[in-house]
Amino acid sequence: MLSQSEIIIRMAISLLVGMLIGYERSRNLKPAGVRTYSLVCIGAALFMIVSIYGIPNLGYDFPGFQVDPGRVAAQIVTGIGFVGAGAIWKDRGDIRGLTTAANLWVTAGLGMAIGIGMYFLVLVSVVCIFLALYSSPVLCRLGLLHYPDDEKCDVCDD
Repeated sequence: MLSQSEIIIRMAISLLVGMLIGYERSRNLKPAGVRTYSLVCIGAALFMIVSIYGIPNLGYDFPGFQVDPGRVAAQIVTGIGFVGAGAIWKDRGDIRGLTTAANLWVTAGLGMAIGIGMYFLVLVSVVCIFLALYSSPVLCRLGLLHYPDDEKCDVCDD
């Protein structure tokens, strides 16, 4: 079982990571922002903590059944995929919201990793996420990437 201080640390880290990614999205005027990303990350961390540390420690004996925390993880991935699908819409031939959907999905993954205590993986992943989010504008400014409808080269792909 996790100590109360470890639970506080994990939940606080999930809040901060969600807020960090959500702030970037809010700053770029995207539909999902600080609150949405914070809640996705916190929720995923919570579900993983309950799945790994809570359910097996309840003391119930289920003859013939094995507790599998991986099933909860799989359902988080599926559920957030469904939420992300709701963030995608078509507007006069343009598909919008793909980056938001992918970002929500990966934020849930961060929460899952925080929930099981994989802090270094979270740190490396957050760096990779920000590199991915800022790669299009940088490549565009370097002349390596061009969007036909974008004269100013402000990349807003969702």
